[in-house]
Amino acid sequence: MDAGSSTVARISVIAVIFLGILGGASAQIAPPTAEPAPGSSEYWGALAFTADGSWATAAKMASKAEAEASVAVRCAKFGRGRCEIVSFPGKYCAALATYIGSHSRRSYKLSFSGGGPSVSEAQQSALSRCNDDRRTRRRCQLRTVVCGDGR
Repeated sequence: MDAGSSTVARISVIAVIFLGILGGASAQIAPPTAEPAPGSSEYWGALAFTADGSWATAAKMASKAEAEASVAVRCAKFGRGRCEIVSFPGKYCAALATYIGSHSRRSYKLSFSGGGPSVSEAQQSALSRCNDDRRTRRRCQLRTVVCGDGR
């Protein structure tokens, strides 16, 4: 792992810890599962989402910055709180799973992202992360999945 990917991994972990501390409505991001080989994909994808499960996706974008900007603008237009953004190279996919409900007399709006090299692995990752949170009582729903190359 090079210095750049190490920094990305640390930032992702810090974001998950910080959001976990906040409790209540939260959006949680999965740390990257693997770094792409340089030049392995000419496309980028992105997923933006809010704690309540609102989302925007982009695929087949020419750059990471273009993918992130595309989803950030559309997500902000929802007006539903802070937008979390996950970007990934073309050969990877990202999925979003959410739980909206109550547990122990508290209401929750929770969103979890997950990723992998295939649609099914990304879906499983997001659902597993969501269902593993005790507040969801394993009642999460898959919202969307997107792959950087548009699969």
